[in-house]
Amino acid sequence: MFFVSQSSKRILRFTFLFWFAVFVGIFLWSRDWEVVRLASTKQKEDLFGLFAFCVFCVMTFALYLDVRARDRLSAGELLLLGLPYLVGLIFLAQTTELSFGSWDYDQYEAAFRAIAEGGNPYLGTRYLYPPLFADMMAFVFRIGLRFFSYVGMDKSAWVFVFYVHQASLLYFLLLSYFLSFEFAKQIGLANLRSVILVSVIYLFNVPVLRTLSNNQVNFYILASILLVLVLLRKYPFIAGLAAAVGGMIKIYPFALSAPMVLLKKWRAIFGLFAGSLLVIFFETNFFRNFELWRQFINFYRSFPVEQESLLFRNSSPMSFLRSTLGFLNLPDTILRAVFVCVVASVGVWYLFRFLQRERMAVPDGALRMDTDFFRMTGHMLDFSVISLLIAPSAWEHHYVIAIPLAIWTFTLRGRDAFLQTTIGTALVFALPVFNVYPFSYLRMAGLLILLLLVSPKNIEKTFSISVHAKKNSR
Repeated sequence: MFFVSQSSKRILRFTFLFWFAVFVGIFLWSRDWEVVRLASTKQKEDLFGLFAFCVFCVMTFALYLDVRARDRLSAGELLLLGLPYLVGLIFLAQTTELSFGSWDYDQYEAAFRAIAEGGNPYLGTRYLYPPLFADMMAFVFRIGLRFFSYVGMDKSAWVFVFYVHQASLLYFLLLSYFLSFEFAKQIGLANLRSVILVSVIYLFNVPVLRTLSNNQVNFYILASILLVLVLLRKYPFIAGLAAAVGGMIKIYPFALSAPMVLLKKWRAIFGLFAGSLLVIFFETNFFRNFELWRQFINFYRSFPVEQESLLFRNSSPMSFLRSTLGFLNLPDTILRAVFVCVVASVGVWYLFRFLQRERMAVPDGALRMDTDFFRMTGHMLDFSVISLLIAPSAWEHHYVIAIPLAIWTFTLRGRDAFLQTTIGTALVFALPVFNVYPFSYLRMAGLLILLLLVSPKNIEKTFSISVHAKKNSR
């Protein structure tokens, strides 16, 4: 990491220790030593029990190092260190308890197997991502084959793949949790308030739980978005690389390129372009084999975009429109046209928000950040969640990417509009999953509440900010 020296050291240290623990866990699983004899049945439950033990030791050691680095610990400092540790243990326990393959993971593994066998991962209609994720997991499978052969284990290497996948989910969840602290600090939240707010949002979070239970990839995307938010101002090229890697896993982070272009963040755009090109370079065997990418493009050209909107718990506008048309006994033949109008309306609304925010002048002391950073962050957060408003599919687990927006909203409006902010946040993150029209779409309503609370017009009223044409160029 590059943004804060002390923070980057802690991230790098924990990254090394975490993946060392992941290796030790599966190595212990392969042994018949007395200390792990109860895991001798070699079931996946035993593997993840050893994983939990090893990661618990690493997290406790990391806490010890943080405590030892301080001469004296006040009650506030103890909370600053202890609360993230306890939240991390809860995430570890959830990951361990939910470490069984879901229906979503079965679709992933089918794509992994297809690539490992030289086939087409897009022959079905359930693997919806660019080739990078499946390609990387096929590579992990090959590593697993060699590792199990080396340690003498008669187990399928797909167990190794699932183990690495689950470990990666926990790692990127913990990384996102930490990056959320960094983001909260940058936008003006004090240390103690940021730790409490971020911890509450992550703990009381159905999309986080559903991402774990469905073995979904959303934590990769959340970490990518947070890296862009934290790094864009000082290290735009690295921020662009983060957006590129996230976008190559799931295309959502590519939406951040729009405000980058509008803000003329050319280094970030170059980083995004270079990162994407580098991924394609290695994935295509140095530009010599584009077969996977041809399969991906052909799949998306023929993808039935409306099939994802059939269930109420799909909280996308298209799903809401389809359900409303059905409820009113109107023909669904007009669905596509109405949806295009909604997408166009969102585009116009976003452009209007962008222009309004660009014309805002923030008086000294009105906000805990300078004008340029306020504008840039607001623009990026708008586009970080645009996929939830224009994509045909927006399942509940996708809403983890709204976590930075919730932190931003609480920071700007938490005092004067605490009730509204809490209601919006609760609808997005605390709402259980159910299929009851129209109440299943309250999650989408919560997202709209958060966006409206931090609209340029409402920020102007809250902080008595004048709106006029900018005189200072960036």
